[in-house]
Amino acid sequence: MKKYFFLLCFMLYGALLPAQQPAASWKVTAQAGTDGEVDLLFTVTVSPGWYIYSTDVLNGPVPTSVSFAAGAGFEPVGALKELDKSKGKYDEGFGIKVKIFEGTARFSQKIRLNTDKAFLLKGTVVYQSCNGASCTYEEEEFQVQIDGVASAAPDDAIAITEKEESEGLWMFLLLAFATGLGAIFTPCVFPMIPMTVSFFISGNQKSGATRGLVFGVSVTAIYVLVGVLAAVFKSADAADVLSSHWIPNLIFAVLFLVFALSFFGAFEITLPTGLANKADSKADRGGAFGAFFVAFALVVVSFSCTGPFVGSILVEAMSHGIALKPVLGMLVFGLAFSLPFVVFSLFPSWIKKMPKSGGWLNMVKVVFAFVLLALSLKYFAVVNGYFGWEILSREVFIAIWMVCALLLGLYFLGRLRLAHDSAMEHVGVGRLLFAIASFTFALYLLPGLFGAPLPALSGIVPDPKGASVFAPQGENTVDAAYGQGLCGKAKYSSPAHRLPYGLPAYHDIDEAVACAKQQNKPVLLVFKFNNCSVCKSMEGKVWSNEQVLELLRSNVVIASLYVDDKTELPQDEWITSAIDGKVKKTLGRKLRDIQMSRFGVSAQPYYVLIGHDEAVLTAPVAESSVEEFLYFLRAGLEKFNSGQNAAFTPMIKL
Repeated sequence: MKKYFFLLCFMLYGALLPAQQPAASWKVTAQAGTDGEVDLLFTVTVSPGWYIYSTDVLNGPVPTSVSFAAGAGFEPVGALKELDKSKGKYDEGFGIKVKIFEGTARFSQKIRLNTDKAFLLKGTVVYQSCNGASCTYEEEEFQVQIDGVASAAPDDAIAITEKEESEGLWMFLLLAFATGLGAIFTPCVFPMIPMTVSFFISGNQKSGATRGLVFGVSVTAIYVLVGVLAAVFKSADAADVLSSHWIPNLIFAVLFLVFALSFFGAFEITLPTGLANKADSKADRGGAFGAFFVAFALVVVSFSCTGPFVGSILVEAMSHGIALKPVLGMLVFGLAFSLPFVVFSLFPSWIKKMPKSGGWLNMVKVVFAFVLLALSLKYFAVVNGYFGWEILSREVFIAIWMVCALLLGLYFLGRLRLAHDSAMEHVGVGRLLFAIASFTFALYLLPGLFGAPLPALSGIVPDPKGASVFAPQGENTVDAAYGQGLCGKAKYSSPAHRLPYGLPAYHDIDEAVACAKQQNKPVLLVFKFNNCSVCKSMEGKVWSNEQVLELLRSNVVIASLYVDDKTELPQDEWITSAIDGKVKKTLGRKLRDIQMSRFGVSAQPYYVLIGHDEAVLTAPVAESSVEEFLYFLRAGLEKFNSGQNAAFTPMIKL
């Protein structure tokens, strides 16, 4: 009883409120830099109980970003940077860990001026705010006066300093260290350890230790040089381009595929033999000078095995993170790779305890080949999504991963052998455990072929788009191809806007209402945006319910309304906002203005049932449980079917 009384009070209170204000407010100031550059300082104040996401979010919620209106006088330098430390949070909707800001936070954006004249710089901050129960996609327009090259900073301006991301960096360095150690256990490197150490200890123990240390420093320095070269070509905003544009992702995908084929034994990736021969001849000089060339020779000779390891670290470093990440990654990789050589040069007697070389070394290469092959699909998927192709669908993606996992399991059991593998008399405990893990992973992927969510892989595996066998199929099941509404082709459709479970949808309210009149059904307005975590959670946990899905299929016409849609509207579809008086020229801004002006709410997801005259049938809902959403649908349908197609009155069951 108390629960429903509170619900009634809440709805009445919400009806009396004006249009919901954004959960965050922004202040933008400008500060003169050097060499004709200006630093823009963005200070955000987030309402209590709410949070916004950081600038570094991939395959998840909407990251905080800034865009500028077209105009002369300046050009952006790099991307928006964070000046305060973010907080880690696990996002259930996407199944990934994200970074958020609460309270206040500061961001900076550098611009380079190309005029001495003063001008008014205009732009938009795009961000997503959430409070654990609902999220809202926000576009905050701003303007700031720029006084040309001599622009002065306001008195309260805070000095802008470069800030490198620290969260996640340690995990990357740990990965680089593990990769460096893993590269040791390859057929090109492991057998070289005794031979190399014997060169170090050919004199007395003291000189052996010195040569070993010079060798370790030299190997690390060589790999650091590779990282420096990669960092030189990494611009400040390369992370955004590398993570989303099709060209670098295609290069990375092909690179990983070539590395995988090399590790499978199809061919060897080698540097010119003349380079290795020259390094070997220099190594014969002995002493510290000789130790350096031994290191150089080892790096060159072992490139066919270490190249894929190095490439993997560089791709990861170039795709995400700070500009110096390639250097740091190669530094840690080089230290780990040279560590055994240095240790054995200091303690030569330990070398007798090393395991003998054998077929297990080739096994390491083959296992890594399967991993590289599976990871290459991640980059191919970005290319596929960039062009809206259906080549690498979710089902194909998962099927290839399943095949890789099954083949890897068979390889561990010795049922699959490649050309360089030696015969195996029995299966050891280690191989058996790895085989069990591979087969278990394949079984975990199996439900995903039929539309089931895979929370642990939500950031990698494409989202489900079609119907799921885990949800009942109603009589009015519509083909899962995107672009089809219940009455025909839908305007403004795209592959990214296709609903799960094969549900048909429109993306324009007028079009949905017209279809609803033909079908004699009410319209369900679904206000959402592409990277809305709560929206995905609702569709995955609530819409998948048998009763909910049956009502959605058979009893309503769905209008899936994306408030972040950038589609430019024809002039006859523009609207002038009653809230801020501005003309809304894109589909997303128009829909967002409709949500705020008609319903007084800006958060998403937001569900509204309307009749043919666009009157609201029952109290709209946001994030809710299965029971609450069912009650919402049934109450609206009851109102519609009773012929009372007018403004709703609260229907509270006591």
